Amino acid sequence: MKIPLDNETAREKHNDMCCGLACLSVIEEINIEKVLKNWKEMGMKFEGYCRYTHLKDYLKIKDYDVKQIRWNKLEIVNPNSFYILRVQWLGNNLEKIEKPFYGWSFWNEASANTHFIVLHKSKVFCNSEGIFDYDKLSDYLGDDGLITSALEISSQNTSSTHEVKK
Repeated sequence: MKIPLDNETAREKHNDMCCGLACLSVIEEINIEKVLKNWKEMGMKFEGYCRYTHLKDYLKIKDYDVKQIRWNKLEIVNPNSFYILRVQWLGNNLEKIEKPFYGWSFWNEASANTHFIVLHKSKVFCNSEGIFDYDKLSDYLGDDGLITSALEISSQNTSSTHEVKK
């Protein structure tokens, strides 16, 4: 796994709202701006951030096998797959600490305080923190981060130009 060459530039350009694009960039091993170009060529609209469903749609169009999975434990299910993990940062409203608000007063606040990261084998990529070892994921999440869901991504067609690198 490699940090996209244009990661810092993309973060500045998109006000740190490009974590989803960066995840796709890491999986495809291309620059973030190339992902954004592909995104637009697919007829998808970039609204300044990526929704979970948009990531899934993009990958399916690119012929990846994508499954939404429950992430109850911090364990790697398939070491040959990539995982996009949705991190929910918790707010301070203890009366609304359970989903869908996760400590925020409104759903849109909760949604605005999410982040996407990639897990592959024993490494984690975060567009703001770089690449770190999987065993440091709990440290990254701390007391305020919670993985709420995950996409498992693998390649169905081994002759595909979009094959997931092992």
